[in-house]
Amino acid sequence: MVGTVEGRKGYSQALEAFEVLWGRGEDVSLVIVGKEGWLVQDLVKRIRSHPELGERLLWFEDLGDEQLSELYCSCRALLMASESEGFGLPLVEAARAKAPLIARDLPIMREVTGGSAFFFKGETAVELADSIEEWFDLFNKGVHPKPDGVPWRTWAQSSKQLSEAILAMERQGCKDPVSGLEEPL
Repeated sequence: MVGTVEGRKGYSQALEAFEVLWGRGEDVSLVIVGKEGWLVQDLVKRIRSHPELGERLLWFEDLGDEQLSELYCSCRALLMASESEGFGLPLVEAARAKAPLIARDLPIMREVTGGSAFFFKGETAVELADSIEEWFDLFNKGVHPKPDGVPWRTWAQSSKQLSEAILAMERQGCKDPVSGLEEPL
C-alpha cells in the first residue's frame, strides 16, 4: 500500500484483513509506504506496536523514489483500499512497474486503471481478506488482471493536456480558466 496513512485510505481495514489472512495461515506480507497523516494516532500506535512489525508487516515512512520503484517491481501486487480517492497515483506508478493492482471498486479507480485491476467491494476485514484470497487464486492460475491497460501520461503530455484545456476555456470567454471567474482573483 502506498500513500499517506490516513483514515480514508483504508489502512485499518487492510491491516485487519491481513491479520485475518495470517490467522488463516497465508504467507503474505503487508508493506505500507507513506507518512503518518492526521487523526490516525490510534492506527499508528497499533502499527508501531504490532507483533508482526518488522516481520510480515513493514512500514516505510520516508522512502525515496528509487526505493519505491524497486518495491513496485518486487511486490506481488499493489493494494489500493482507499474509501475515497482524488486520483490514485500509486496505481499508475505500480502499473508502470508491471505490478498487478488490487483496488477498491470506486469509479475513480476504474477510470485511472482503465479497468486493468482486480476490484473488491468489501467493507469489512473478512470481506477484504476473502477478496485478496480470490485474487491469490487468480494469480496462482496466471489469470489475474494485468496492469497493461492502465493509461499513463508523461509530465509533458499532462502539461499539454492542461494547456489545451485552459486554452479551450479561454476561447469560451472565461477570463480566469483556473477559477472560472470573469476576473482573476
